[in-house]
Amino acid sequence: MTTQREGLRILIVEDHPGQLESLVKTLGDEGYEVVGVATVAEALEYAKCEKFAIAVVDLQLPDDSGIQLVHLLKAMNGRVRMIINTALANLDPAPKAAKSAAFTYLEQAGSSSELLGHIRRAFRDQITRYTQELETALAERTAALKEREERFRQFVEHINEVFWISAPDQSEVFYVSPLYETVWGRSCASLLENPRSLWDAVHPQDQERLLTHQPEADVAGFEGECRIVRPDDSIRWVRAKTFPIRNQYGEIFRLAGVAEDITEQKRVEEALTKTERQFRQSSRMEAIGTLAGGIAHDFNNILMAIMGYTELALATVPKGSRTQRNLQEVLTAGHRAKHLVLQILTFSRQAGQGKKPTPIHMVIREALKLLRATIPTTIEIRQSLKTEATILGDPTQMHQVIVNLCTNAEYAMRETGGILKITLEDVEVTEDLARMISGLQVGPYVRLKVKDSGSGMTPEVLERIFDPFFTTKPIGEGSGMGMAVVHGIVTGHGGAIVVDSVVNKGTKVEVYLPTVPAPVLDRFVDQGPIPIGKETILFVDDEETIVHLGKELLMQLGYTVEIHTSSVEALNVFRKDPHRFDLVITDQTMPTLTGEALSRELLRIRPDLPIILCTGFSHVMSAEKAKALGIQAYLMKPLAIRDLAPIIRHVLDKTASPLAGS
Repeated sequence: MTTQREGLRILIVEDHPGQLESLVKTLGDEGYEVVGVATVAEALEYAKCEKFAIAVVDLQLPDDSGIQLVHLLKAMNGRVRMIINTALANLDPAPKAAKSAAFTYLEQAGSSSELLGHIRRAFRDQITRYTQELETALAERTAALKEREERFRQFVEHINEVFWISAPDQSEVFYVSPLYETVWGRSCASLLENPRSLWDAVHPQDQERLLTHQPEADVAGFEGECRIVRPDDSIRWVRAKTFPIRNQYGEIFRLAGVAEDITEQKRVEEALTKTERQFRQSSRMEAIGTLAGGIAHDFNNILMAIMGYTELALATVPKGSRTQRNLQEVLTAGHRAKHLVLQILTFSRQAGQGKKPTPIHMVIREALKLLRATIPTTIEIRQSLKTEATILGDPTQMHQVIVNLCTNAEYAMRETGGILKITLEDVEVTEDLARMISGLQVGPYVRLKVKDSGSGMTPEVLERIFDPFFTTKPIGEGSGMGMAVVHGIVTGHGGAIVVDSVVNKGTKVEVYLPTVPAPVLDRFVDQGPIPIGKETILFVDDEETIVHLGKELLMQLGYTVEIHTSSVEALNVFRKDPHRFDLVITDQTMPTLTGEALSRELLRIRPDLPIILCTGFSHVMSAEKAKALGIQAYLMKPLAIRDLAPIIRHVLDKTASPLAGS
């Protein structure tokens, strides 16, 4: 029968057979497990193999002293409770033995019931002792665990990384650190309920790249950077790493992961990269601009000859004839080429001399009115013009900037439709912003934003967006000069342009332009009809073709013309008779003596002399500088007769002409 005393083992050492049998039977009937032996040797053999809770020992044994056995049993099992059972009441060694072995009981032989009482008390004492020891050990262990838990809590709260422990197949997450809630923007409890949410939060554009490095496919773990999309659609960058945890058999039974939030680091890197990219673009623009300016002078001289002689030929052929139509096509092509050169010079920041205080919001409104008629109705135009600030700019060029940006945005949304947002707002450029965006100075600016929801651009295309003649449009749909010209106009106005684009998300262009205190309204002068003239003109250009063309054109207008291809010869002729000439028209770029130097000498001789300075391109001369020297007009080649004739008349009549650029 199974009782509550089962498993409580007792060793009885008694050399009297009858008494041994009686004790074994009595204790066995009580439910104890009892082993009875008659000698010390037998007792020691059993003690080596089994643990006894109580040992009942007779001090008088046939093969050795019971006291010696007590000491040996105690040495073998310090927890054993000893009961001395002896018939010698006056045995002197017993008390000493009991004391030295720390016995619980030292009793004379008595009845079985008395012995049972001692055994029960011994077991109760032992159970109490075990219980106390267990409680103490449990309390100590609990305290140690709490201390370790507190240290762990302090550790995870101060560490700057998110870390987690999961099953090898990520089907279960056993632990995730609290920082997960800050970085992922989701609760730790939600991750424990849905382990896949750890990876489902990865940005869609990064998921495909990470799928090839999932831990279940790579037992060595992986390391990489990715974006996390939080529930509020904000983005955080993390650098994540996972590694397997193996058991003693080398099998993966856990997966550990750690993720560091590198969002701020990425922002700094992006700002530095953007600055570096802007610097490279600026350097490339400067180099290409120098090249463009270098070819512009010669190319404009060629165009001037083509257009001028075509005009002369048109004046001599019958109207409506086939020849006239052909020549008109040549002239039209010449004007197209002239416009292309002007775009190149605008890109190289050498054109656009007609700057004046301009309310930029009025230019935007006018441009959008024209654009609305050409942009498909599938594209919604939203404008938010929050300022009426004034810039010092060329209205025509500003109009060109807006049209170019909106046209590019329309092209990106042509297939699918979308939203075109145009925003104009005041912005104060701080030192921090000026450091981030190349070309800006500290002070008040307006910021024009043109944002579309179109196809966006890859980083490779974005890198080349301002390169001249670079285009992603099919042949015939784009020359590749649009954004290059925009860049030239913006930087030529002391501003800066920043472009951000994401594939399939859209493009945002920000144009920064410095403001001026107050707008100034300009007046348009009615030019009226162009009168003929009879004055004498000195025409100077180092190109033989140009001087002969100029002579023919001016003579058709009634003027007397003397031409020279050497500026030095022209100066010597003028010195002989300074008042013989009513006007001097001179090229700027000439050998030995430039048009600027020639003008200085002529004006030194005759300060009231009207001078028109022409150039195809010049690094050193501008309309403002020419005006400061006393030159009445500064003109850009090529010049058609309908452009040149009224300017000559206005200069001779000492009437300021807006066409003169002064």
